[in-house]
Amino acid sequence: MTNWRLSDREKRKYEAVERLGLTQRLLESGWPGLSAKEAGRIGGSLHARPLPPSSQE
Repeated sequence: MTNWRLSDREKRKYEAVERLGLTQRLLESGWPGLSAKEAGRIGGSLHARPLPPSSQE
């Protein structure tokens, strides 16, 4: 089994997709298959919850 390592930002993107109910659409058509409106909703969700400060500073 492959152990995928996603960045915090990527994890948050997938969490937003799940919250917005877009998981099936993403699995079927990938990121390019999402409409501008759907992508904007995901981006807006990420903007509403800023990333925690990086520990690598």
